[in-house]
Amino acid sequence: MANEGKGAVVLAVIGNGFLTVVKFLAFLLSGSGAMLSEAIHSFADTSNQLLLWIGIQRSERPATPNFPYGYGVERYLFALLSAIGIFVLGCGVTVYHGISNLLHPPQLHLSGWTFGVLALSFVIEGLVLLKALQSVNASRGKQPFWRFVRSSTDPTVLAVLFEDLVACLGVLVASLGLGLAAMTGDPMWDGLSSVVIGLMLGAVAVWLGLRNRELILGPAMPAELQQEVLDFLLAEESVKTVHELKTRVVAAGRFRLVAEIEYDSAVLAKQQLPWLRERLDAGGDPVTVAESFGAHCLDELAREVDRIEEALVARFPRLGWLDLESHWAGER
Repeated sequence: MANEGKGAVVLAVIGNGFLTVVKFLAFLLSGSGAMLSEAIHSFADTSNQLLLWIGIQRSERPATPNFPYGYGVERYLFALLSAIGIFVLGCGVTVYHGISNLLHPPQLHLSGWTFGVLALSFVIEGLVLLKALQSVNASRGKQPFWRFVRSSTDPTVLAVLFEDLVACLGVLVASLGLGLAAMTGDPMWDGLSSVVIGLMLGAVAVWLGLRNRELILGPAMPAELQQEVLDFLLAEESVKTVHELKTRVVAAGRFRLVAEIEYDSAVLAKQQLPWLRERLDAGGDPVTVAESFGAHCLDELAREVDRIEEALVARFPRLGWLDLESHWAGER
C-alpha cells in the first residue's frame, strides 16, 4: 500500500499544482466566485497533498533507540494537518467567499475559456481520481470497498481519493452554477455553487480528521484479522489457552501484538522426556539432573516462544512487533 499511496500522492501534487495556476488565471479573466472557489480548492489540495507526501517520507525512516517502534505515526500526524488545511483553506475560505458573493454579487465575465478550464480540470482530476481508485483496489483485494475505507491504516491514498472525488464533483457543481448564471443573468447561482463546493470539502476534512485521530491513538487491528491470529495461536500444540490478546496500529499496515499465553506444561514436558531419561540412565546425580532439567525446560520454552513468533510473522507479515508473555496458571 505504501508504494501505491506514494504514487497517487505524487500524481495528485503534480495535477493539482498545474490546475491551481490555470484556475487562478481563469478567475482573473472571469471574476467568477465559483472559479475562485475551484482555484482555492486546487491550491488547498496541492498544499495538503504535499503534507501527505512529507508524512510518507518521514514515516519511512528506520527505528532508533529513542523511537524503537519507528516513525510510522508521522504519516497520521501530517495527514491530520492536511485535513485541518482542507477545512480551513478548502471549506472556510470557499464558503466565506461564496457567502460574500451572495451578499454582494460580482460582475461576471464568462467566456468559452472559463468552461474550457473546467473541462480540463475535470479530465485531470478524473485521472488522479482513477489512479487513487486503482491504488485502493490493489490494496483491498476481495474486501468490500466501504469496509476497507473504514479499516484501512493508510490514510494517504484515501485522502487523495476523497479529495479528488470532491474535486470532480466540485467541477460539475461549478459548471452548473456558472451555466445557470449565464442563462439567467443572476450571479446568485455562482455564489451558491461556491458554498456547496466548500461544504463538500468540509465534510471530507471532518471525516479525514476523525479517522487520523483514531490512527494516532492506536486502534486495534481489524477484528477479523485479530480472530485469525487467535485461532493460529490456539492451533499450536504447546498453547493451552490465550488469556489476553492486545493489538494496536503502529504504522500503515503494521501492528504490534501482545499476548498472554498459558502453555501446556504436559506437552512441553513430554517433548523433554528423552533428554531427562538419557541423563538419568547415565547415572547422573538426581539433584544435578533436576537443576539441569529446570534450566533446560526454560531454554526450551524460550525456543518454543521464538518458534511461534517466527511462525506468526510468516503467516501474518503485518505483525511487526510481538510480545508473547507466559501466563502463570497458579498452584497445580
